[in-house]
Amino acid sequence: MIQAKVLSLGIGVKYLVSDRAKALVSMGNKTYLDVFSMPDLFHFVQDIGKSIGCHIARRTEQAREALASAKEDTKASLTAHYEYLADLCKSYRQQIEQINKSVHPFDEDNKWTQQAVVEKNLTVCFSTIGGLADSIGLDVAVEKASKVLSQISPISEGVQQWINQTKAKLDRWVAAGILSHSERIWLEQYALPCQYWKKQYHKIQARLKNRDLRQYYKDRWEQAMLNVECTQTDISESRKEELWKMAYRLAISFQRASSQVEGRNGYLSFVNHAQKGISEQRLKVLTVIHNYDIRRSDGTTPAQRLFDKEFPDLFEFLCQNVTGFKEPRKRKHKSLNISSVRR
Repeated sequence: MIQAKVLSLGIGVKYLVSDRAKALVSMGNKTYLDVFSMPDLFHFVQDIGKSIGCHIARRTEQAREALASAKEDTKASLTAHYEYLADLCKSYRQQIEQINKSVHPFDEDNKWTQQAVVEKNLTVCFSTIGGLADSIGLDVAVEKASKVLSQISPISEGVQQWINQTKAKLDRWVAAGILSHSERIWLEQYALPCQYWKKQYHKIQARLKNRDLRQYYKDRWEQAMLNVECTQTDISESRKEELWKMAYRLAISFQRASSQVEGRNGYLSFVNHAQKGISEQRLKVLTVIHNYDIRRSDGTTPAQRLFDKEFPDLFEFLCQNVTGFKEPRKRKHKSLNISSVRR
């Protein structure tokens, strides 16, 4: 019934990305949407952080505080201990960045990556992080480690699913005459990686902790652009513009995290705790604002991307269609009759 309802809207679901909640995972079953369900990378990293990362950070902060209040005769040993833990924090952060670098459909040469390579890289990163925990005597609960390990294979499979679907779509475009063989090669090997890394660069927030990862994406984007500029092709400039747009639509279809949904849920949770609940009316308003007014760097709203159509500007629509506002209450101005005031 759900699949029929989705198809009636003129859209199709290729795969799901969720936090592994049972209800969401079951949506991918044959009974419902009959698609692959991929673990959310945001929650995957968060599970590692809860199990190991936060403990390393807490011990590092405790060592820093102890060093700040230490006496001269103990400063040498406490300084060495703090520097050791600080190095562990740095190594942990590097492994988390490596996890982010691993879950992409393109390798270092901008060729299609392999499922086995993604799975191997994630396993190595988690094993290295586990070694950091062992070095400070931190015991990781078996169920927490198992939860992380059980998500590695589905994440790598999700990347491969998108690659296979993209290749199949390109094949259909060639068969239908939408693309020529040479255009397909140029789009797949040059335009698509360039658009993909550009999207990743603009997507990541410009924060200090993301500095190295953001620079990595920028380097990948610039290298992909250099490959495009160095490639000789007989494709006209006007046709290239069309291929760039096709590559962009393909690039944004790869999703490895439900961060936009989590951001909205996080905001609603904050409002809920701050004001002791959210009224139904306000929840509907926030939903409309999220779907029709919040925009990506390319200027599109979630509703535009979902239905592939333009919608009127939300503010202009409200100004033109919402009328009958109540007049503000008129206050009675009190005046003082000075002449009546008794001396």
